[in-house]
Amino acid sequence: MQASDYDKIIHTAFMVSKARQFTDIPYAKELAELVEAQGLVELSESQNQDKSALLTARVEARYKAVNQVMAQYQIGQVLELASGLLPRGLFMSCHPNITFIESDLPRMIRCKQQLVKQLVGERPNLHFLSIDATSRPSQFLKSVELLKVGQPIIILCEGLLTHLNMAEKQLVCANIREMLQQYGGVWITPDFIDTASLRQSQEFDPSLQKLLQTGTNLTGRSLVNNNFTTLEQARQFAYEQGFCVAEHSMLNVMDQLSCLKILGIDTQVVRKMLGLWSIFALTLDVS
Repeated sequence: MQASDYDKIIHTAFMVSKARQFTDIPYAKELAELVEAQGLVELSESQNQDKSALLTARVEARYKAVNQVMAQYQIGQVLELASGLLPRGLFMSCHPNITFIESDLPRMIRCKQQLVKQLVGERPNLHFLSIDATSRPSQFLKSVELLKVGQPIIILCEGLLTHLNMAEKQLVCANIREMLQQYGGVWITPDFIDTASLRQSQEFDPSLQKLLQTGTNLTGRSLVNNNFTTLEQARQFAYEQGFCVAEHSMLNVMDQLSCLKILGIDTQVVRKMLGLWSIFALTLDVS
């Protein structure tokens, strides 16, 4: 794929940001309002109508579940891939002992850096790098100057792999594997999604199919066909790429979801939906 093809994926960052503003996630509302005020993205009227309260629930759960798994590792260096409009770097860099590197395609990361500067100014421990996560040779090496040698790293991606075909997923895995071989640490992601669970989710949320179609229209890439067929296939893929997998259910953050009250969402429906999804924590298989 050419860089311009990947650039189309950027639109989904704005779509998810709109959903994230209906939560108590720090800086989510401020980022979404700033994007809208500056007219940084123009979605058609039909796309603006593709709203789902359950999308917000899943987006909030995904974000908080990733954070919960991160906290288990107590690692002070973070590289977030395809960080888009995620507010995690903004929040975590409030702690001076954290080194947080946001990365994305050039157009997106320039936009993000500008937004962050307007919100909080510059922080010495929050960095922005232009990285195509699928590129070989790896562009992850751009982060080396910002990282402490001999200390482990957390690598994150939230919503990246779902846009990539299997060959592209393998490229990302190879790049992450190289970084973990050099630094040690863990890769944390909710992106090992399987089509079987996606279909079940559509039973709970009839508007999900329309949302998936909107995402496909925006990016030119199917948000269904690029997923794994089953959860077992997702696990097997991870093993084949040289990783050990620990799975953490998104149900673990059910009691943290603020959007349930804000949007008046049926708790039982969300509970059933989150029971289908997991966060993968992947470490190198050294056996």
